[in-house]
Amino acid sequence: MSRPILCIGSYAKEPYHIEKIGRNVYCIEELCYCIVKNAFLIDEETFGRELFDWIEKECSLEKLSDELRSMYAKRCSMAAIAGTILDYVGYNTRKEVDRTEEILRANAGMDVYKKKLARADFLMKNERYSMAFREYEFLLNNTPEMDKKLRGRIEHNEGVMYAKLFLFDKAAQMFLKAYEHSGSRESYLQYLSAVRMNLSNKEYVSFIADSDEAYEASMDVESRMKEAEELYASCKDNLMLRTLAVYKAEGKMHEYYDQVGDITDEIKSTYRDIVKDKVK
Repeated sequence: MSRPILCIGSYAKEPYHIEKIGRNVYCIEELCYCIVKNAFLIDEETFGRELFDWIEKECSLEKLSDELRSMYAKRCSMAAIAGTILDYVGYNTRKEVDRTEEILRANAGMDVYKKKLARADFLMKNERYSMAFREYEFLLNNTPEMDKKLRGRIEHNEGVMYAKLFLFDKAAQMFLKAYEHSGSRESYLQYLSAVRMNLSNKEYVSFIADSDEAYEASMDVESRMKEAEELYASCKDNLMLRTLAVYKAEGKMHEYYDQVGDITDEIKSTYRDIVKDKVK
């Protein structure tokens, strides 16, 4: 059983908007949750006078806000300020607080480019693709004399995100760029996979027939596709679809449409979260 949590302060009438993660918070516990879960995204701009005023006025935590203002005036680190908030509220475990402070201290020592790269990788891993694209594009367009392998890694990651958004044409373009810059065989295999998903079987066969390199690599692609099909056959999603097929075959249309509606709503919600901003 989870430990009971005693909430403190007031529930805010006006939320505090955390720009770096694109989220509004309405109470001090929610703020703590966001700090811990998004430590890689947070920087000095998150902890400032606007936050301290919100904690005082909206959360009715004057003592905490005064302590934070004093720390800010003394130029305390963002790790120390975040740690003070987390310790005062007591919402998170000691392990979570220590880990968050460690991440914030590490981020403070990074230059802007390393920080943006770490942030972009974190966003991609957590399927927040629109924000990840912005960070990666900034790096591609503004990093002086970027190493070709690093450029290739960023382009490969963009290809992965486009593929997960079913934009296979754009995915193929990015994987090919990644291969040209880094020489990574993995990028080339992913390029062929994206091309395969974007073309008909006949078009794809014609495509690989024109290149010895593509034909040889296509053997690995087909092996991976077969393995993926086998994994999908035993996964939860496939079981769910088979259950739907049984409902339909047996004429249980009420159960069929109820489950289709639930699945569709869940997929729509997930997709909207991923592409809150238009991916260009």
